[in-house]
Amino acid sequence: MRIAIISTPFIRVPPRGYGGTELFCYELAEGLTWRGHDVTLFTTGESAVSCRQRALFGAAQWPPSVEDDLNHVAWAISEIARDKRFDVVQLNSPVGVPLSHYVGAPVAHTIHHARLEAMSRLYARHPELSYVAISESQRALEIPLPRARVIHHGLSPARYPPSLERGDYLAHIGRYAPEKGTHLAIEIARAASLPLKLAGRPHAADQPYFEREVAPRLGAPGVREFGEANQEAKVALLRGARALVCPLQWEEPFGLIAVEAMLCGTPVLGFRRGAFPELIDEGVTGHLVDNGDVEALARIARDLGGFDRAACARRARERFSARRMVSAYEALYRSLAGSRRAEHRRAA
Repeated sequence: MRIAIISTPFIRVPPRGYGGTELFCYELAEGLTWRGHDVTLFTTGESAVSCRQRALFGAAQWPPSVEDDLNHVAWAISEIARDKRFDVVQLNSPVGVPLSHYVGAPVAHTIHHARLEAMSRLYARHPELSYVAISESQRALEIPLPRARVIHHGLSPARYPPSLERGDYLAHIGRYAPEKGTHLAIEIARAASLPLKLAGRPHAADQPYFEREVAPRLGAPGVREFGEANQEAKVALLRGARALVCPLQWEEPFGLIAVEAMLCGTPVLGFRRGAFPELIDEGVTGHLVDNGDVEALARIARDLGGFDRAACARRARERFSARRMVSAYEALYRSLAGSRRAEHRRAA
């Protein structure tokens, strides 16, 4: 099949550090290309992928803006429409939904965000698209969509070699933001009397939170802050950690960092909310407690001595491999392309 994938203009593919949607686009494009499909990725000029790539912007446009997103997606859709050779289009930004009927090919739109009323109204106006939710939790919170399915994200296990040695520190990796519970990660480590390694950064909108809740706690004993980590540093931190602490304060639609940790054999500790109850197998790939129960997570962190890291890595590979994700998208694309061909035959 000839497949167009529209990534974002904000971060290169693959991302050097932060970038969940861009990491998804990388795994999908590489997996489809490896299977012999003709893939074109609309991304930034500095991206590095095996397939054909096209770019409006030579470099990543950070911080994110609606203007840059709209320019990028509208340009990509115009190029796809002009080309007329694509069997299916993979869309990853809501701004492209009202433009999708111009491409002349079936469109699958993956929803990467928590429910937003403005976006839900937009999706309701375009029931002709095929929507992909990234978790059952996300789909349940979204408006009913007539053509929707759930496909969990997947990653290439080879990039996350497991470590069977239990580390002596906790890790918290990603965006420093109130919804990520960064300050609670520090409180959990302090309550457990364990060192904590933080790797990430606040976005501009999260800077006041960081200065108010996180920065004053960085001076606590055992807390070390490393800044944003690249792929190699991130994997090293995960492999060496006793556990990854994710005390989420929102209904996270997925959580790729949790999958990255589990692939490394590192358990995930967090609250029962968002997609975590369907991603984490209790006692096998991590432990979840009631929202806000810092003391319970601290007790679990202290008592992880018998955790089977090999079983954790095996389960993560069974459930969250890039191969499984790519197979699910491939089946969706074949269905969409087949339906389009059938429509053309009926029209003829």
